[in-house]
Amino acid sequence: MATVTPTSSKRHLRYSGLTTAEVEASREKYGTNVMTPPERDPWWKLFLEKFDDPVIRILIVAAVIAISVGVFHGEYLEGIGIVIAILLATILAFLNEYKANKEFDILNRVNDEVLVKVIRNGEYTTVPRKDIVVSDIALVELGEEIPADGEVLEAVSLQVDESRLTGESLSVTKVAKDQVQDLAGQDELAYPPDRILHGTIAKDGHGIMEVTAVGDATEIGKTARAAAEETGEETPLNIQLE
Repeated sequence: MATVTPTSSKRHLRYSGLTTAEVEASREKYGTNVMTPPERDPWWKLFLEKFDDPVIRILIVAAVIAISVGVFHGEYLEGIGIVIAILLATILAFLNEYKANKEFDILNRVNDEVLVKVIRNGEYTTVPRKDIVVSDIALVELGEEIPADGEVLEAVSLQVDESRLTGESLSVTKVAKDQVQDLAGQDELAYPPDRILHGTIAKDGHGIMEVTAVGDATEIGKTARAAAEETGEETPLNIQLE
C-alpha cells in the first residue's frame, strides 16, 4: 500500500494516506485495532477462589473448632460468628473484584471509541481508535495515547512515556528512521527510537506515524497475551520485571 507517497492534494499534505478501499483491505488482512479481552472465570469460580486466601482458611479452621467445641457445651454463638465473618469477607472480596472487572471492560470499550486524527484519501479526518488499521497515517499529538504500534515518519521534539511497557519513568526521544543514526544513547533503549507503541503517551512534541500493527499484534497486546497464557515469552516488559 502506497501510504507514504507525497501528494499534491488541495490540502498540500505530504502523505496521502489510505484510500477507503485500502482501509477495508487492510482491516480484512490484519484485523481491527481491538485487543481480545482476557478470559474470565465464571462468577461462581471467582467466588470460590476467595476461600483460597490464607486468612480465610485460618478462619475456617477456627470455625470448625469453635462449632465442634460448641456441640459438647451447647454454645454455638462463637462458631456462628466466625462463619458469618467468613461469608462477609468472601462476599465483599468477590463483589469488589467482580465490579472492578466490569468497570475495566467498560473503560476499554470507551477507550476504543476515542477519536484519532489520521490522513485518509489525501485529507485529515478522525476515526475511532478501534477503526485504525495497518498502514494508516496517524498524527501523534501532545498528551495523547499512541493508538497502535507504528514507525515514526516525522517527529518534532517528540518525547514518549513508555513506562506502561518498560517500567521506566523517563520519557524517551522518538525520531524518524533517517535520524536514528544521529541519536545518542539508543543502545540503552528498550525499543528502537523510530518505533512508537500502542499504549504509550506523547509527553512532548508531536509527529506523524505509519501504523505497523494493531490489536493483539501490538507489543502491549503480545505482552498481555503472554502474561495471560504464562508462556514465558520474553518481552521488554517481562525483562524489566525479572
